[in-house]
Amino acid sequence: MQDPANTPPKPTETGGGDATPAVAELDDAGFDAWLGLWKSQVVVREVERALRAAGAPSPAGCEVLSRLAAAPEGRMRMQELARRCFVSKSGISQLVTQLAKQGLVERRGDPDNLRVTYAVLTERGREVLRGGAPAFLGSIREHFSRHLTGAELSSLTAITGKLIAAHGETPEGPDASETGGGDLFRIVSAPDPRGAQD
Repeated sequence: MQDPANTPPKPTETGGGDATPAVAELDDAGFDAWLGLWKSQVVVREVERALRAAGAPSPAGCEVLSRLAAAPEGRMRMQELARRCFVSKSGISQLVTQLAKQGLVERRGDPDNLRVTYAVLTERGREVLRGGAPAFLGSIREHFSRHLTGAELSSLTAITGKLIAAHGETPEGPDASETGGGDLFRIVSAPDPRGAQD
């Protein structure tokens, strides 16, 4: 039996009980695919649960830390960080605040532009990212990728990339260094580019 709380709203019917032609046409294979995508959020919940059990940052936290680790000098403007992580400005502010309370990131202003605020990865944040990477990647393999074939994973990457591009964003491939993402193993294995400055 479907859980109503986890089912997105379906097109409604008219008062007579018969769906209008417009709704009937819209309730097609596209809606079925959307429904499957919506319910696949169960995978995200399982990954979040596994990371909590391992004492690692949340998926969103890992995303922020890895973005900052890949950025020059381990820092990025808050507005740009929000765009790269696909969250709102208020959402990234709350997330950075949570990470800052744990000593993983810092907020720093720009002395040349008081309207600009940077999120900066701390050495503690880099250590936590390195330590949490096995749990993060392992949970993704356990709850996501091991259930799909290589061909299915390639198709899914192409499909999601197409959807991302259709909405004006840049999809990222296995090596996304130009957009601040990229291979997590390479990121966590690299030495701190700031060296002994911090």
